[in-house]
Amino acid sequence: MAEKIKKTRPELLKQRRSLAMFKRFLPTLLLKKQQIQMEIQKVRAERAKVRAEIDHRIVQIDRWVTLFSESIPGPITRLVRVKEIQRGVKNVAGIELPTLARVAYEVQPYSLFATPPWTDRGVQFIKDLLELRERIKVLMEQERVLQQELRKVTQRVNLFEKIMIPRAIENIRVIRIALGEEQVAGVGRAKIAKGKTQAAEGGAT
Repeated sequence: MAEKIKKTRPELLKQRRSLAMFKRFLPTLLLKKQQIQMEIQKVRAERAKVRAEIDHRIVQIDRWVTLFSESIPGPITRLVRVKEIQRGVKNVAGIELPTLARVAYEVQPYSLFATPPWTDRGVQFIKDLLELRERIKVLMEQERVLQQELRKVTQRVNLFEKIMIPRAIENIRVIRIALGEEQVAGVGRAKIAKGKTQAAEGGAT
């Protein structure tokens, strides 16, 4: 059902302009929606790649990972912790997404002579896993932001496609019918008036 509108020519012009604007903006929204969907797929693919890299590293190190529990003294995992995480920002389709710029570590000092020969490699392995873990976190945050923006854009697309454009089209149809009926009624009134005038002139002769 069309909204209550003025059935006038200025209103008809207004509705036509609104319809033109909606149709002009809709392709831009659809393009942005497509870009976001593509970016979400890229983020998911990257996250799967990072998870695969983690699995691959664990498999590579599997033959000596049990040594992590050896006393050096204490497990090797206690030697490394994340000290600082530096993030950046990248812009995708007008959306600011977090990026991982740098991970800084704090490594507890240990004796090169009193620790097993695999300690250095173990420390680096832990660093790599911690960085990969942070990359996963950032990718999950990117997807969260993208999904949130996708919902907003989808709502706007639906608003234009299902409400604003059909409403404007219906309003234009209703106004044109009303103006057409008004024009026909005006012609009829003019004919009646002309007929009365001619009749009056004929009676006067």
